[in-house]
Amino acid sequence: MNHQPPIPPVEPTPTPSAKQLEARALARRHRDRMRLRTRRIRRTVIAGATSVFIAAFSGIYVQLATGHDPALVAAASRRTTLTASTTSSSTPTSTTTTTNSGEDDTSTETGTSSEESSTAASSESSTGATAVTTSQS
Repeated sequence: MNHQPPIPPVEPTPTPSAKQLEARALARRHRDRMRLRTRRIRRTVIAGATSVFIAAFSGIYVQLATGHDPALVAAASRRTTLTASTTSSSTPTSTTTTTNSGEDDTSTETGTSSEESSTAASSESSTGATAVTTSQS
């Protein structure tokens, strides 16, 4: 007793009319044009991005290859500043102090370091000085 439902008969697919065939062909052409447009846009964007990258990378490469490295310039300027501050600390300095009574006290000190000059200026300022001007000669 094998009861299986009967298989419904397969209906043949209707033959599309000429109007339907024309509509399908029109849709196919439209879809193909959209795919071509999408492909063209993608290629244009990729080519533009690649061109910008190559131009930027080439510019940086040429700058570094010619010896104009910004990191090295910054390091060199730090070394120059450090060297300049070391040599300026061993030059003679003069200190001018103005006191509360309005009298000018000018003294010239020759030292080998800026610490001696600043110590002299701070000892003079403890006697009632209001302004201290230090200049290199």
